[in-house]
Amino acid sequence: MAAPSIPRNADPDSARAVGDGYAPYGQLIKMLLPSAGSIAIYDSSHEVLWCSDGYAHPDLRALLDRLSAASPETLAGRGSVEMTAGGVPAFVAALKSEHSRPLGAVVLELRNDQAPRQTGSLLSGLLRPVLDCLESRLTLENTLLGGDRDAAVDGVDLLLSVDEDDREDAGALRRLLKQCVTDLGCVLGALSIPDKNLSISCAPDDSVKSSQLLDRTQRHLLAWAQLNNRPMVVNRVGSASEVAPYKILTCPIRDLQSRVVGIVALFRSTAAPDFELRDIRILEFVSRKTVGVLRSQHDGLTGLINRLIFERRVRSLLDGSDSAPHSLLYIDIDKLEAVNQTFGLHAGDEVIRRVAEVIVRAAGDNALVSRIGGDRFAVFLPERSAAEADEVGSLIIAATARLGYMSGADTVPVSVSIGVVGATRSDRVGHLLASAEVACKRAKSQGRSRLVVHDEDTALLPARRREMVAWESLQEAFKTNDFRLESQPIMGLRAPHAEPLAHEVFIRMRNAGGELIAADKFLAAAERYELLPALDRWVLCTLTEIAKTSPPEAARCLTLNVSAQSLASGKYAAFALEQIERAGLSPSMFCFELNESAAVSRLSEAEQLIRELTRAGSKIALDDFGYGLSSLAHLKRLPVQYLKIDGRFVRRILDDRVAESIVSGIARAAKTLGVGVIAEHVENAALADKLRELDVEYGQGFHLGRPRPLLKVVEERAPMVAVRSGGS
Repeated sequence: MAAPSIPRNADPDSARAVGDGYAPYGQLIKMLLPSAGSIAIYDSSHEVLWCSDGYAHPDLRALLDRLSAASPETLAGRGSVEMTAGGVPAFVAALKSEHSRPLGAVVLELRNDQAPRQTGSLLSGLLRPVLDCLESRLTLENTLLGGDRDAAVDGVDLLLSVDEDDREDAGALRRLLKQCVTDLGCVLGALSIPDKNLSISCAPDDSVKSSQLLDRTQRHLLAWAQLNNRPMVVNRVGSASEVAPYKILTCPIRDLQSRVVGIVALFRSTAAPDFELRDIRILEFVSRKTVGVLRSQHDGLTGLINRLIFERRVRSLLDGSDSAPHSLLYIDIDKLEAVNQTFGLHAGDEVIRRVAEVIVRAAGDNALVSRIGGDRFAVFLPERSAAEADEVGSLIIAATARLGYMSGADTVPVSVSIGVVGATRSDRVGHLLASAEVACKRAKSQGRSRLVVHDEDTALLPARRREMVAWESLQEAFKTNDFRLESQPIMGLRAPHAEPLAHEVFIRMRNAGGELIAADKFLAAAERYELLPALDRWVLCTLTEIAKTSPPEAARCLTLNVSAQSLASGKYAAFALEQIERAGLSPSMFCFELNESAAVSRLSEAEQLIRELTRAGSKIALDDFGYGLSSLAHLKRLPVQYLKIDGRFVRRILDDRVAESIVSGIARAAKTLGVGVIAEHVENAALADKLRELDVEYGQGFHLGRPRPLLKVVEERAPMVAVRSGGS
């Protein structure tokens, strides 16, 4: 049977479209007011619905909260020009229903030089068409999803049935689709994202031949969605024999760049009720929920599955295999930092995307490919020997060497190093990745741009053996709670004999011999085996226990370091605030340290953590600052209270003019931004004197104070305690 031509048979009166997202309204505002800076649209709870910069500005939200609490009459009108806490003029316009019920607000930054001429009434009149359209949209959404929820939208609750953190592969999406099909009275549902090789169909019974129907229509539905970029309803089906005998509702699935990458479709029998606006709205939310679920399973930059999903799929394949050989490749991009430093982080991202495409093409259809770290990939080749894996790796190396990165006359070569390991059913996935990584490091040490096969006899080098011993000690320490905390003061350099600004606390572990060992002896093992989040949580739980049993003045503020693995999880902030509340403490007692490199490489996760913690009243510090100088450009997106200058620069400021300039530049930039600066590794008086000359406020190091047990510091009623879990 020939595939139908969807647009020809669609009923023009029944094809309805509802705008997905608020970006078009922001674009209209920008067209009407080109001088506007950041634009944010909020709902009635002051939660951000859309922001032109892709993240919620704390200062704009704070302005809205302040106006609502202190001057509700300001928001009663159509709009006014106000000043943010940072002294930036902003236009604030309330959005209301026809019955004056609050729906939300629009806040947009204005240029200082034009603000005096842009009054609230002038801007309200200029933006009135957009504000009216936004009020109509929000009124519709509140009608569908508010008040009489059960009567208006039977089945929207299905959106709550799937958690975006549910990472059980495609199972979450399958449950979501099945619930949607059932609640909306459909005979079939389909979800397709070709780029991710994802295709799911669901039918309540066997009366519908789903595979045949989807084969005939899916390609055409996707093409229509990509062409029109909006939902489509077909309620009147033509009589031609090639037309699928079902009423059809489709909705596009868009990526973060608003490109249509897939569709979700519902099919009803011709005797069933027509699809209505309510059904369109529900399917649009299903589309958005799909994107959220996929983001929890796939890397946002490359679209590849993340490490968690990769390990689960590999484990499943190994468990279901017989004695056939398998192979795993560990791929690391060589010297990606050269691209970042020469052209910027956006160039490094482009290289990562292009290398990912090369790997996917070379690996073949049945391979599993994952981006497991910043510049690292893993490939699992089921039922392929080490010799076949060698061929795949050679193809990847050759194709990557042809990439390069060029901007104008400047060119930086691109290459990869690869480690290969054989896999059997009895192997643990974590050990396979570790073994392949060891082989990859050997490839790098031998000159890069080459492949090395894991050799069990030579793989366990002394450092690797020490790491495995540390991992075993870590496991035992967790069982026996055998960790301790020591602290080191952070002192004011201009008043070195005053009370410390803070105490940074280091985690120590007691080994089998009863000796306390420093974090650098076991952190590599904790990172490799993904135990850093557990260490972070141990530190937090221990500190809240200490704080809640100590006098308030003994621990006014506790600053915890958040590891990159905790940051990547997206769940640490909620856990931290829950623990603090459970202990009966105030979040304002805590300041959280993020490693600079981790924060810059995971900007969206860092923004989310900063937003959640600062909203609760906590402070944020960037640790090891300066090693990735491009992060200065990101400080607007990372509103922190302290910068801790990387000790690798501080130690060299006496005899290295470059290091001195870097430290001086950071201090000046921080002063302009109103951010405190702390120099690490202040080991002698000469360094302290030089730092004072460079206008650095605070320092930390053996010259200013050596580590001591944390409990002694608390007993001495230190005014502020800063805590490091040791991970980054």
